[in-house]
Amino acid sequence: MLKVWTLLLCFAAANMLAVLTGAAAAQDDGPRYRSTLGFDYTSGTYGAEDATEIIYMPLSLQAEQGPWTVRAVIPWLNVKGPALILDGAEGGSAGTRATDSASGLGDVSLSLMYSVQQWWERGLFVDVTARAKLPTASLAAGLGTGEPDAALQLDVAQAVGPFIPFASLGYKWAGVPQGFKLRNTAYGSVGLQYSWSERVATGLSYDYRQSAIKDSADPQEGLAYLNIQMNDAWSVNLYAVMGFSENSPDEGAGVAFVYRFP
Repeated sequence: MLKVWTLLLCFAAANMLAVLTGAAAAQDDGPRYRSTLGFDYTSGTYGAEDATEIIYMPLSLQAEQGPWTVRAVIPWLNVKGPALILDGAEGGSAGTRATDSASGLGDVSLSLMYSVQQWWERGLFVDVTARAKLPTASLAAGLGTGEPDAALQLDVAQAVGPFIPFASLGYKWAGVPQGFKLRNTAYGSVGLQYSWSERVATGLSYDYRQSAIKDSADPQEGLAYLNIQMNDAWSVNLYAVMGFSENSPDEGAGVAFVYRFP
């Protein structure tokens, strides 16, 4: 049985980074709502002869009130190829497939984030997020473990003129299905964003995560993205991914459309 680990975190990272530069402008007392639709494609051999292709399409619904943000991510997955195990700090989790391909509802993710707003005037952004994964993906189809997961994450970013260096650090408690030996894992990322104008920004990040299988290689990936704020309501984030580990996709790309409700 071929066991691999691939990262489905890039959509969440791209979505989070797309709104960093506009966070300070959102300090009002009324609730704010946002929806995001993403399309993520990755492909990798993970040490096998044939590649495994993954299409990940998440719909995110988000509400903000003061320093608090609640978010639900509802994904659709399509997996084709020999890889039998998937994982992601945000959305995916381990699973096995009895057939060469499978598609369907992924694991729903619910999160609660607290932002330290009093530091925004200094250009410092600090967020603490608690996340729970609901086992809504089919275990029989190999799209999930059938077990819940939980994670705690810290995000820090500092605006320095047009530059925003940022870093994330998290820890995931994995639900373990019968027949698997999975461990809890730490993960993190570092990167740099540059704002060309109030509406256009680009960035690079490096992501690292412990493998939930002790003897497997740790996933490591690079992410490059372009964020365009088209108007007050709509923005789009384009990104590309490259893997640096046998348990990472060889390559990937995606797009996220963000709509801010008036």
